[in-house]
Amino acid sequence: MNAALRALARGFMRVCFPQVRQLPAAQLAAWLADHSRQRPLLLDVRQPEEFAVSHLAGALRVDFSSRAEDVLKQVPPGQPIVCYCSAGWRSSLMARRLTRAGHGEVFNLEGSIFDWASEGRPLECNGQPAHEAHPFNWLGRLLLPRKVRASVASLRH
Repeated sequence: MNAALRALARGFMRVCFPQVRQLPAAQLAAWLADHSRQRPLLLDVRQPEEFAVSHLAGALRVDFSSRAEDVLKQVPPGQPIVCYCSAGWRSSLMARRLTRAGHGEVFNLEGSIFDWASEGRPLECNGQPAHEAHPFNWLGRLLLPRKVRASVASLRH
């Protein structure tokens, strides 16, 4: 059920953002493992509380509402960028903004952290391995398998 819903979400993002290049998790994993290629800057556009549960190793968290020009000040010219969020909406919007601002090589991590985590790919928290992802909302609880979904009770402070 989770996989079918995630596939539906991926299709929805492709329809809503046809101009954004979508990068499947397996392709990003291969890129990160290929030391002959320039490493992309991973931009996490989720909320601080989502990032605090887990994120991709080396990711830079930026506010979703950030102006593209302000984000691009942190990126060396020509460095590829891969944006991600929970399922892909916020990161596709950011990828579109960055592309429209003139950055040449911008991608959205297709399925974002939900696909990445669901496929068993590595996450971290404070430099240590993490095994859960923040569900973001009720829909995220449907999209994420229970084994990688941070419990709602543990997220309340």
